[in-house]
Amino acid sequence: LFIDIIVFIYLLYYHIIFFVTCYHFTERPKAKVSIKPDQHVFRGDTVTLRCDIDGEGVTSWQYSWYKDGSGSVFSELQEHTFSPVTESDAGKYFCYGAERGGSRTSNISDAVTLKVSDRPQAVLSVSPQKWLTEGDPVSLICEVNSSSTGWTFSWYTLTASSESSNHYQLLSDSSRGAGGSYNVSSAAVKHTGVYVCRAERGEPAYKTTYSNTQPVWVTGEFKHLNDCLKKNDHQSQQNSTLHICLSLSEL
Repeated sequence: LFIDIIVFIYLLYYHIIFFVTCYHFTERPKAKVSIKPDQHVFRGDTVTLRCDIDGEGVTSWQYSWYKDGSGSVFSELQEHTFSPVTESDAGKYFCYGAERGGSRTSNISDAVTLKVSDRPQAVLSVSPQKWLTEGDPVSLICEVNSSSTGWTFSWYTLTASSESSNHYQLLSDSSRGAGGSYNVSSAAVKHTGVYVCRAERGEPAYKTTYSNTQPVWVTGEFKHLNDCLKKNDHQSQQNSTLHICLSLSEL
């Protein structure tokens, strides 16, 4: 009886090893799709789809890309790039892998949706307010409609305008950072003006349109209306400057 038990345990052990080994080698890994810079992009952006498969023991995969349930393969690269992306590239994407020179295959990935919209516009706001006294803090907040991923921001002053175009001067201390806020800890005379912002991302850089204008003015900068108009005569065609001067003349 003891020998029978030993034999049974021995056979059971090797059956378990056999099934675990078979399961290990027959289990199919699942492909995974990622999109950079974002799943929601804009016409003209550069967009890259990437297929990753975590399959142990496989050194090289042959990739297959599908769109919107179509059985046709449109790419066999691990990464597929649209540059520039258009509205026709929007849709649901899947990928799949087969071992090069082998028999293993992956499961098809879950669908990842790429959305393509028209060129975005930056939106500029002022916090806490546009009217300031010298020494007050102020922030110019720049945002991109419908998207918040991967943007860097720049801020400008409106230096001149005509009926057909505006002219912008980049702020020399504009951080061009990932954060969408240009902060002034202590407002000074030089900060009175009309501002816009813009965002960009990707390589080559894809830029939004310029934002709406936002005037900022600091009380105490001018004692007389004529002083204000003289200092800002290069902006005399910009309505916001005239409003600033008229408001100061009433103080």
